[in-house]
Amino acid sequence: MQTAKANEFLKEAISHVEKNGINGEPLIQSIQQAREYALKENDPLVTRALRLAWQHVETNETFDLPLAEEIETIEENFIYFLSLCIKSDHEINRTELREMTNQLQSMA
Repeated sequence: MQTAKANEFLKEAISHVEKNGINGEPLIQSIQQAREYALKENDPLVTRALRLAWQHVETNETFDLPLAEEIETIEENFIYFLSLCIKSDHEINRTELREMTNQLQSMA
């Protein structure tokens, strides 16, 4: 994402996951606030990714996408997802984010 404030909200979400796991309203609020910036940046991929992520976490109280080979825990997987959103201007990150977003969409 291009907006520093949006990245602050995503970093807050990462910090929350590192300390508390994937739970709680503060996590969802941080993601929703970052999503508002994605809307303003007119980035439909990140906008959709963040919406699907917070809805999935809210409904399932986890982020149970298939783990990449080098990722060991659900929390690490969610942190990786949020990191892709922060650095979404890189094409490789966008490709991975798109794949993860499609997986979330198919689980909804």
